[in-house]
Formats: sequence, structure tokens, C-alpha cells
Amino acid sequence: MGKYKFIEERVETMSSLELKIFLNILKSRSKELMSTLESVRGIKDLEAVCKSTQKLNNRVSEFDGGSFLILVVGPVKSGKSTLVNLIAHAHVSPTHFLECTVRPSIISKGQEESITRIFSVADKARKVEQFDSVIDSLRGFEKLENISEISIEKKELNDANLEECVSLALEESVINTDHTLVTSITTSGGELLKDNIFLVDMPGLDGGYANLDNPIYETISQRADFVIFVQSSNSAISKVSNRFLKLLQENNPKVPVCLLHNVFEAAYWHSEEEKQAVIKAQVEFAENEMGRRNFQLKENIYSLNLGKVADAASYEGMEDLQEEAAKFQRFEKDLYGKVISNSTDIRLRSVIGRTLNQLEKLDNLVGESIGQQEAIDIEYQAAATSFDELLRQASELSYDGSDFRKMVQVYMDDDLKEFTEIVREYYDSGCNSAFAGGAKGKDATRSLVTKFMTDSSAAIKSKFLDSHEHSLARQYLRKLSNLKDDAAFIEKMNTFLKQKGCAPFDSVPQVRDFPAVDFDLQGAFDVKNINNPTVPHIGIPNPFGTYSTMEIQNFLRKAMECITGIDHTHTGKTIKGYLQLTVGKSIYKAANDLYDQYVPVRKQSIIDFLEQQKTMYLNALVSDKEEFDRKDALLRSINAQVQSFKDSIR
Repeated sequence: MGKYKFIEERVETMSSLELKIFLNILKSRSKELMSTLESVRGIKDLEAVCKSTQKLNNRVSEFDGGSFLILVVGPVKSGKSTLVNLIAHAHVSPTHFLECTVRPSIISKGQEESITRIFSVADKARKVEQFDSVIDSLRGFEKLENISEISIEKKELNDANLEECVSLALEESVINTDHTLVTSITTSGGELLKDNIFLVDMPGLDGGYANLDNPIYETISQRADFVIFVQSSNSAISKVSNRFLKLLQENNPKVPVCLLHNVFEAAYWHSEEEKQAVIKAQVEFAENEMGRRNFQLKENIYSLNLGKVADAASYEGMEDLQEEAAKFQRFEKDLYGKVISNSTDIRLRSVIGRTLNQLEKLDNLVGESIGQQEAIDIEYQAAATSFDELLRQASELSYDGSDFRKMVQVYMDDDLKEFTEIVREYYDSGCNSAFAGGAKGKDATRSLVTKFMTDSSAAIKSKFLDSHEHSLARQYLRKLSNLKDDAAFIEKMNTFLKQKGCAPFDSVPQVRDFPAVDFDLQGAFDVKNINNPTVPHIGIPNPFGTYSTMEIQNFLRKAMECITGIDHTHTGKTIKGYLQLTVGKSIYKAANDLYDQYVPVRKQSIIDFLEQQKTMYLNALVSDKEEFDRKDALLRSINAQVQSFKDSIR
């Protein structure tokens, strides 16, 4: 604990009375921190801070619980289960040539011998919380029956139930569906199960089915008051064991550690000196490895043949077994004396160490959270500023329109030429009809000229408004949709949006319909001017009451000239017709009106899209700005209290 090393050094030299006074200071400041939790609860992103603060309060309060947790750990086949049985003076941990203990067990002294299995079907993270709550129940902070989402099954303690609850089921289907969280075993116990002492038997560190990867190991490493590390001649300290020691150093640096070396006498042909040399080397190696993690074993190193101790009760006449059993009794008594006589001091130092360790974790967590908040807020403000600047530029976009209007004039001139050709085609058709039909009366002549103008109108309208992609109207609409006035801005905007991972603006509003244009050519030539026929050059009524084909063709020509205009090539003068004066102007006005209507819509579509992307991007960063700012203020308040907490214990 780098930040609190100066405090650790002070704690090392404190008397029990000074330790209690210091612990009370920690409690008082922790209580002040806890008072802020009510305002923090319910804010999802601060759940980790809430839990860390709650853990701090639990750690500082552990001394009041009175319980003492001894954690027994070691590699698979180190003799750990044998040791647990010997300490408990009962068969509470299965021993087998296979991997035996695959589920954590808590062994304690009780009036009745029983085994209680606690089940949970929660996810892995929740199971860790539940296991932590089980330890809290031992400390007196919580009642077992109040832990949510668990079920409890109590059975008589016997070999069959023990195998079922603690040991390994080889069937994969059973392993995969087992929901045992932890087992609690009560027995009459030996010396080390007196005075509210709990023995926590964990699965082997390097097991195939249960091992250090189980997150419960980290939880229990934070809560133990004393650790017995068991290794054997065949299962000495390893990389996995080192990982556990590192975990213990990070979570519970002041916990006392005892090393028990379980002697296996497999190499019976070796001399006693050779055997002792091997044992000494293995013990020294383990001691050095633990020393690297700042766990000073001092006098807490023992070598025992646990197999002989276990067999001593069955073979009373074998002297070497009885000698080993006597050594175990001395070990048990010695360890009990160290634990019980110093339990207050051990627990005070462990609780203070765990509290300072948790305070450092809370300090780091709050600092990291504030750093994350600041980074998000910087990005939020920068992005909001950039979006707002783009929105300002979008609102100031100007559309000249001169290019479009020039284009409309060019298109319209080309269109009028096509319309003129259409009219001439219908004029030729009308003349042919007149020639084929011979002389006609007034009404028939009017009808023929009217049909010429009606058919020409329909053909022109069809040519302009045809739904085909290449219709004349479509050309205007495409040109309108492809305005270049905002192209540079859209490119700039899309570059920014791409940098932010936003969708690009790739679809301007499309104009689907051209406004209505009057293509009716009836106003070009009034057929009422075609009166009753007269004799040419005399002006008296034609006795036959008919117009000649020449006269009819002349009426058609006059109507055509009124529509298309007259180009006097010999004089260079042009007289505009109805197409130029009325239809052309109508198209020009409709196109420009459409432009004036479309430009604001196009501009607004860019603004709306940019607003939408801004909202989406900022919401992705901060879904609720008000809540974000509240969270930031709370974090800074908690940080101020944590710093004050630290200052008060310097």
C-alpha cells in the first residue's frame, strides 16, 4: 500500500490501546462517508463507489463482530483436507487420491454436528457478493436468512452427506449444474475451533475443476484474519501459489501467515539427513517466496507428516506415528496460543490493514471515476461546441440562385425549340387533313383549327411532364436537387461527422413534382375570327358557304404563327409567339418559384440532420446531462471526504 505506507509504519509500533483509538477514528470517518451514500444510491454509474464505501464500512467494523477467520489454502494434494480434519477433530473435509475439495467450506464449533449447504443460481458476480455476505453473517453484520437469492439446506454431518456437499462429482452434467455456493459445517472441534474461530477450507489453488480463478478466492483473501498455507513434498509452492500470495498482499497485506510443510516420505531409501535437507530446502524456498510478498513467517513455520498424524489414532502401538501425533498436538496448542493470546492484537492490526487497503481502493476508484467524468465532459463540451459552430454555419448558408436561373433559361430555350417543332408537326398534320377533306364551312374550319391547337397543347404537356426519367421536368428537378451552393459545407460537415463516428449527410431532399404550368394554346389564336366565308377580294358572301383548302391552311398557319412566333430572316426581326410570351414565362416562373420554396427546405434539412446527429452523439456520451452533472458533484463531494479522511489519519 504505497499511499499509506507512512500510516502502516505507525500502526506497526502501536500498542493495543493505541490501535483501538486509531480504529475508532477510522470508524468515525467511515461513518461520515456512509452518510453520503443515501444521496448516491440509485445512480447506476456510482454503484461501484457505493459498494466500495460499504466495503470500507464493513472492514472497519469487522473487529466488533468478535469472530476470527482462519483461511486454509494450498495446492491440490498438499494435505490441506487432512489438516482441516485434524484441526476439526472430525471428518469435515474429504480426502481422496482425486481432487477432493471443490467447494468452499466454513467449519466452526457447534452443539450439533451438521452440514448446511447454501445454494445460489445467480451469475458469477452476484455469487461473489453473496459469498461476501455469508462472511458478513459470520462477522455479525448480516443474517444468513436475509441474504437474497440463496436457498439453504441443512443435513446431518456424515460421510455420505459430506461427499455430496463438498467433494467432486465426476459426471460432467452434475458439475455443470451444481449451484452450491458454500457449505457450513459445525462440529465439536479441537483447540483451534474455540472462541468463535471459523476455519475456511478452500479448494486447491491449482485444481482442474476449482482453483484460484474462482473469484471467491479474492473475496476470502480480503476477509481472513489468519492464513495457514499448506504445502507438501509433492505439492510445493508454485506460480499459482505465488499468484495467491500476490492477491493476499494486494487485499490483506497485514494478515499473519503460517506455513505448514506436510512431509511425504516417498523416497524411503534416502538417509534421514538427505530427507531433512530436502525438507529444509523446500521450506526455505517457500519462506523466501512469502518474504518477497512482505509476509514475515518468523516462528510460524512447521513441518509435520499429516498422514502419520491421521493414522496415529488407528495404530496406537506404532511409536513413530504417536511421536508425529504429539508434534501435531504441540503445533495445535502453539498455534492456538498465538492466535488466541494475540487474537485481539492480530485482529486489530488486520482490521486496520484491511480498512486502509479498502480506503486506498476507494480513493483510487473515486479518483479514476472523476478522471473518467472529466474526460467525458471535455469531449462533451468540445463536441457540443463543434456541432454548434457547424449549426451556425448551416444557418448562414446562402444560395445565390443565379446559376440555377441561368440554367432554367437555357433549358427553357431548348424546350421552346422542341415545342415549336411539335407545333409544326401538328400544323403539317392539320394541313394534310384540310387538303384531304376539301372545302369546309365555318364550323368545320373552326373545329379543325381548334383540334390543331388542342393536340399541340397535349403533345407539349406530355413532352414536358412525361413520367419518364428523361422528361423535361425531370431535368429541372434534378438540377434543383444537385445545387452546388452548399457542397463545400456538406463535405466539411461530413468530414467532422466521420471523425465522430456519426452517419454522413448523403441525401438531400428530392423534389418529386414540378409545379403546374398552363400549356393550353387556345389563347394563342381566337377561332372566332374565322367568320362566314366571303368571295376573296370582293368581300361578298361566298355563295357556296365554304372555305377552300388554301384558306383553311392559311387559318392553320396564322394559328401556328401566333403560337410559335415569326422569325423574319430577311429583316432579322423576330415576333415572339404564345410559346415564348406565355408558356415559356410560365415554366420560368414555376421553376424559380420552386427554387425559392426548395432552398429553405434543403437548408433546414441540413440543420435538422446536424441537430439530430448532435443529439445522438451527445446522448451516447451522456444520456442524461442533469444526472451526469449531479453524479460529478457527488463524486467530488465524496472525494473531498476521502481526502479529509486521509488527512485525519496522517
